[in-house]
Amino acid sequence: MTDDIAGRIPVRFPAGHVPTASGPAIEPRRVLLLTSVATFVAFLDMSVVNVAFSDIAAGFPGTALPTLSWVVSGYAVFFAAVLTPVGRYADVFGRKAVFLWSLLAFTVASALCAAAPGIEFLIAARCLQGAAAGGMIPAALGLVLGAYPPERRMAAVAAWAAVSSAAAAFGPALGGLLVWAWDWRAVFLINVPVGVFALAAGRSWLPKLAPDLRVRPDPVGAALIALGVGAIVVGLTQGGEWGWAGAGFLVTSIGGAVLLAAGIGRSMRHRAPTFEVHLWADRKFAAAGAVSFLFGIAMFAWLLACPLWTIVVWKYSIWEAGLANSPGAFTAAVGAGIVGRSKNPDIQRIATVAGAVLFGVSGVLFALLLHEQPRFLAVWLPVGLLSGLAIGLLMTAVSSAAATAVPPEKFASGYGMSMTARQMGGGLGIAAFAAITTTVTTGWLDGLHAVFWFAAAAMIPVVLAALPMTGGPAPVDRAVPGEGVRPDS
Repeated sequence: MTDDIAGRIPVRFPAGHVPTASGPAIEPRRVLLLTSVATFVAFLDMSVVNVAFSDIAAGFPGTALPTLSWVVSGYAVFFAAVLTPVGRYADVFGRKAVFLWSLLAFTVASALCAAAPGIEFLIAARCLQGAAAGGMIPAALGLVLGAYPPERRMAAVAAWAAVSSAAAAFGPALGGLLVWAWDWRAVFLINVPVGVFALAAGRSWLPKLAPDLRVRPDPVGAALIALGVGAIVVGLTQGGEWGWAGAGFLVTSIGGAVLLAAGIGRSMRHRAPTFEVHLWADRKFAAAGAVSFLFGIAMFAWLLACPLWTIVVWKYSIWEAGLANSPGAFTAAVGAGIVGRSKNPDIQRIATVAGAVLFGVSGVLFALLLHEQPRFLAVWLPVGLLSGLAIGLLMTAVSSAAATAVPPEKFASGYGMSMTARQMGGGLGIAAFAAITTTVTTGWLDGLHAVFWFAAAAMIPVVLAALPMTGGPAPVDRAVPGEGVRPDS
């Protein structure tokens, strides 16, 4: 972590924010630390359950695989569904309040997952956990950006994004360790003490800052968008199992698209929309959203293929597979640091293109060099480190571009919209993985090779989408009548 991030710095509040009338001075590094802890567990729970899946299945014998799959997909669906509307409400009602309430819900949901007496209870708790995580993430980044002055935001976003990349990479190893040492319930129980600490510290560490909009965001538009995004992600993630021409896929996908279109149409007419369509008029923000969507397709397919290769092809144990898939976390942090330290005004576009190229090269190398005989040191480790660097560069640059392309009072909602694009791309990536591996009938080795080729080819549109990602920080927005600023309460 850079000195800019780790050191205590004076707070210079961006336009659209004011300090509270009383209370201790805000220390940005504490804000960064606390939001990073919450972000780590939220992203960790996206991947940590993957390696515990077989243990969960053994814990509920007789449960059909389609039902069990909702332990994984339920989290992703609800996470994606709430990102945009909750991010918007965080900007209006206070990022601290939304963050802490979401964190409380996440902690309670984690305890419920650990104590689940049946599979239906576990799935319901996972859906609640995903929704709570979707509320935490945009509010967390909004708090970080609001606490740091403009010239230090890039470094702060880099540190924050490095945490999310590390969580995704460390998830398999940590999950394997917890399942090996205890059982699957431990992967949820570990969140409880972390959540309790963050809640206790958050009351005094987090800034009470928020813009004031006397016109509250449209709740009907929020519901339409949440339901639409959720239905689309359900269709994409379950389409391979339901059949791409089946009624389940058609109803959820078409119905979700209709609901989402209705929500966007309503937002275009409403005085205080939940989905702020006008933000997409900014070239940099639109490019970041497109990159998030396209890279989400490749990354989610990749994150499924790599653990399966080590487990199914090389016959690694869950613990060994977790360790084998973790080294990229270190180079992801390096990539995030490179973006954060750079003074180049065009670093976001440069890092995105470089990350996409490196990720594409990683896919080609895996497709050409991986064989049935394990080659961990010769191939897996160096290529894994390269792909981790690529993910760190690209995700940090895109997160920073999406956040800084919008006015300060729209930090949480802007990032929430970009993150929703990535999650929808991820749903398509899961669907692509299922389609590729079921179409290739010669076995897992050839099927996973095809997935790596797909991930490499997917970097071509990512690079093209990144080219317009230029421009400086957005000015303060005063487009909505009735805006002012107020201390959060």
